[in-house]
Amino acid sequence: MNQCDRIKLILQENNLKQKQLAAEIGVTESYISKLLKNPNIGLSQSLATLIEEKYGYNAEWLLDGAEPKLKQVSKNNELSELHQKAISQLEKLNDNQVKAVLAFIHSLNEVEKSFSSDFE
Repeated sequence: MNQCDRIKLILQENNLKQKQLAAEIGVTESYISKLLKNPNIGLSQSLATLIEEKYGYNAEWLLDGAEPKLKQVSKNNELSELHQKAISQLEKLNDNQVKAVLAFIHSLNEVEKSFSSDFE
């Protein structure tokens, strides 16, 4: 997988359009288009780091394919990639957004309890 493929994967996994990614990292849409078409155009370390901060993808993975794909956000090495991505996204939320997520998780737990008690 080359750098073009890795950028395409980021767009796909985050349901982003080229225009959205460009706006998020402060470049033009045409620059993103060039990155997607030409593997010889190298992404700078600073842009790779910005993508790491915004989306949780390891800058080294983005630049040269070195694993792990996602930035390690937890000391628990056994977390799945999906769990790591969720934690990475949580880190970006403000306090009110985190409270909303916690309330949602709590409501899921309550629903799960109600279903399990219905079948006992």
